[in-house]
Amino acid sequence: MAEQPPETHGFSRVFNIAVMAFGAGALAWMMHRLGWSKFREIVGGVGWYFAIIFGLDLGALMIDARALLTFMRPDDRKVSYWRVLAAQASGRAVNVVTPFSALGEATKLTMLVRHARRSRVLSAIVLVNLTTLYVSVVVMIIGTPITLLLIDLPRALKITVGVGLGVLIPLMIGLAVIVQRGALSTLTGVLRGVRVISRERRDRWRKQLSEVDRHIAALHKDRSAGTWHGILWILLSRLITWISTMTLIYAAGVAITPTLVIGVLSVGVLITWIASIVPLGLGLADGGNYALYDLLGAAGMHGTFVTMLNRVRSLAIALVGFAIMALVGILGRVGKPPRLRRLRGAVARLRRGS
Repeated sequence: MAEQPPETHGFSRVFNIAVMAFGAGALAWMMHRLGWSKFREIVGGVGWYFAIIFGLDLGALMIDARALLTFMRPDDRKVSYWRVLAAQASGRAVNVVTPFSALGEATKLTMLVRHARRSRVLSAIVLVNLTTLYVSVVVMIIGTPITLLLIDLPRALKITVGVGLGVLIPLMIGLAVIVQRGALSTLTGVLRGVRVISRERRDRWRKQLSEVDRHIAALHKDRSAGTWHGILWILLSRLITWISTMTLIYAAGVAITPTLVIGVLSVGVLITWIASIVPLGLGLADGGNYALYDLLGAAGMHGTFVTMLNRVRSLAIALVGFAIMALVGILGRVGKPPRLRRLRGAVARLRRGS
């Protein structure tokens, strides 16, 4: 069967422009809320350590892009690594400024769907997110009970952690079952069950999405060499991110202890996830980390400063991501043949006139 060419929908371009405009506005609002003077104060407070942290975060971002490209096999031969990196950076920037960190995944899809098959891009994005989620949850499930044994959390924080795990663990089990059965086929079945879509549309979507489900299910069984390589890239990315987080905590003046490392990477991550219902966890993350760091042997103010530093760290990555997104949009418009010919003609006329 002949291979379908990559899709070229005008909707993708319009969507990216709308997301970039919304994201830039949200980023400007957040920077105003934080304040440039506060931004410089926080960065100046850790000195050159911030450059190290920022470099590690960029490294993790580049490795995530490599994982995404690896999961796209065999379509990875159709798209360059740099284009995937641009999509990954843009999606990360959008996730920073939107609740639940979801809109950025659609941004990645629309930026790559013109260069590879929609089914392969979609399944690769899902595989990156699933693998990252599995790694984080495993660390959380192992680390949280250890943290509860090592320190006596206050009742309110215990309830928060207990409710978080009580929701998370069944969700992960259900997610694993759904992936095994066919995630998107199951979703279309649910939509049909609640009468959102017709039977004909359900059957048509299932036929179109069957390849996506097979690719995603490869994370659980019959893993190919490409899937294993993608998993290893994600593990490396998480390791670098954890090193960056510990460097940030050390730069804030907190002594790194085993208890603190375990607590931050388990209970601390859970607090961050709960706080993600608002962009950057504004307000929610501050109080949770204040209490957590106070219990882990550091001062509560250290937890607040680390939260602020994490916020600045995310904003710095978002600034880079939106700059890349804007550059890709400009180059994409200038690089189209009719516009490129007109630009070359204008340059030639200027040279003749001079």
